[in-house]
Amino acid sequence: MYESNEIACGIDFGTSNTTVAIAQGNDDQITLVPVEEEHLTIPSTIFFPTESSTVVFGRKAINAHVAQEDGRFMRSFKRVLGTSLMKEGTHISGRKTKFENIIGHFIEDIKNKAELSAEREIKNVVAGRPVHFIDGNDKADKEAERQLEDIFSAAGFKHIRFQYEPIAAAFAHEFNMGDAERLAVVMDIGGGTSDFTVMRLSQRYIDKPDRQEDILSNAGVRMGGNDFDRALSMKCFMPLLGLGSLWGSKGLGFPITPFFDLSELSKIQYMYTQKYKRDLKELISQSNDKALTNRLLSIVEEEQGHTLMSVVEESKIQLSSCAQTTADLSFIEADLKAHIDRTQFEDSLYGNLQSIQKTINDCIGMAGVKQDDIALVILTGGGTAIPMVQKITRHLFPNAEISDGNRLSSVGFGLACDARRYYLGLN
Repeated sequence: MYESNEIACGIDFGTSNTTVAIAQGNDDQITLVPVEEEHLTIPSTIFFPTESSTVVFGRKAINAHVAQEDGRFMRSFKRVLGTSLMKEGTHISGRKTKFENIIGHFIEDIKNKAELSAEREIKNVVAGRPVHFIDGNDKADKEAERQLEDIFSAAGFKHIRFQYEPIAAAFAHEFNMGDAERLAVVMDIGGGTSDFTVMRLSQRYIDKPDRQEDILSNAGVRMGGNDFDRALSMKCFMPLLGLGSLWGSKGLGFPITPFFDLSELSKIQYMYTQKYKRDLKELISQSNDKALTNRLLSIVEEEQGHTLMSVVEESKIQLSSCAQTTADLSFIEADLKAHIDRTQFEDSLYGNLQSIQKTINDCIGMAGVKQDDIALVILTGGGTAIPMVQKITRHLFPNAEISDGNRLSSVGFGLACDARRYYLGLN
């Protein structure tokens, strides 16, 4: 049992952004915590300075990297959970470092900020997790959750439980809805995964200690905003660096691997090893279009891969609200630009969106309901802001109300609602 005057929190540790919310026994409110100055979200990024032991997080980490300070910049490290990279680790300032410790630094920082806001120690947490960390591999999926539980424990949490992120988003919406029951589908398209839940919602159900009978189905796929970035990068940016150009005396296509690595956030850091740089230089020596491929070499040698992918991500965001955009790539070469329109962007996403739509249909099928039965669609996660995603949503659920407020904070809020119910016995 947990004392009613205790405190609990919900942490949405996301691939791209992280939030934390607090529930206290003497307070009827769920409180989202400012995690970086006045911001309620913090980018899931970390920077290890070469000349200092003070690790920096979020926007400060991004700024340090953009300013080309000496050190190691990392992002999207949540995607390493459950993979072989967790065991392999990585090198930071010449030292082999475990990813458990890297992620642990970040979680500790979030916990400290929550405790600073509450002015109390927090030992109870409900942590968000995707429906599947790893597609089609139950063993790896369970291992990913175990690894994350160990990380939360090492950060100082005593009581740890997990909740699917789309269910948490449903709890957040339910907190402010009326008494009438509504059949809802939650679409959570984050940076690393896309997760879906079909669930019966009503404010009357907030009091229920067990919600399993209201949760009709869950489904997910390891695909999200990072994959959208990669697809856009491969279609509209990598050709400027030599993708599609010829290579060698037989005029073969230039090998695709370095372009794919540069477009995948979790792989960029491995391009900065001396061996990778040496092998890439040898590869480019046989390029038939060095004017393009030397740009690729420059990015890797100058360790500007994350800078490039930040530009790609910003282009994605721009194309979600504008018909076209121009990306400034002058950090690679003077006057270099990428001109992109929304049609190109949507074409690049075709395969990803097909997989997401199939997963939604699977979720509806597992729930034993029809698309026309859905009265409410809750959109959360940055990927749901993409116009083509919204078009698919309206096509699939023509009779449903669409709720898309608080895309980046609803999961954290809902996790705290769940923490309140589980640890504090309050509603």
